[in-house]
Amino acid sequence: ESATDKPKEGKIIAVGDGRLNQDSGKRIPFTVNKGDRVIFTSYSGTEIKIDDNEYLIMTEDDILGIID
Repeated sequence: ESATDKPKEGKIIAVGDGRLNQDSGKRIPFTVNKGDRVIFTSYSGTEIKIDDNEYLIMTEDDILGIID
């Protein structure tokens, strides 16, 4: 059933400081940037609503690809 679900598309509106490397304690920069269009599965992330706008918070691992 999940094989029939189509990926969704969205736009990155903000990114954090990067992922924390557990060994060195340094931040690993993200490969996505603010403004990138991305595709992700329909079950990715956590939905939140702020001022009547809906947003999806997800990890970079949830992103399937960047659209040019």
